[in-house]
Amino acid sequence: MNTAIYEGFTQEELKTAFDLVADTRDWKAEIAAMVPGEWVLPVVAAIKFYTATVPEVKLNTATMSYYITSEGYRRGPAGDH
Repeated sequence: MNTAIYEGFTQEELKTAFDLVADTRDWKAEIAAMVPGEWVLPVVAAIKFYTATVPEVKLNTATMSYYITSEGYRRGPAGDH
């Protein structure tokens, strides 16, 4: 059992969060997703962990949800260049 922690989250928590926002057909693709406030920290940590990028977070005040974007693994610094 792997008990490693990244930014306060277990690998299982990171996978769950990443699966919410990653493209199901291509996990290396760009990310653009709306999430509720309680998912912001785990999703940001998961994107950093899986893509080696720093996502951008913006609050949509009309819906009080957060729009999170990332260039994704492929276009990020660790990607398939």
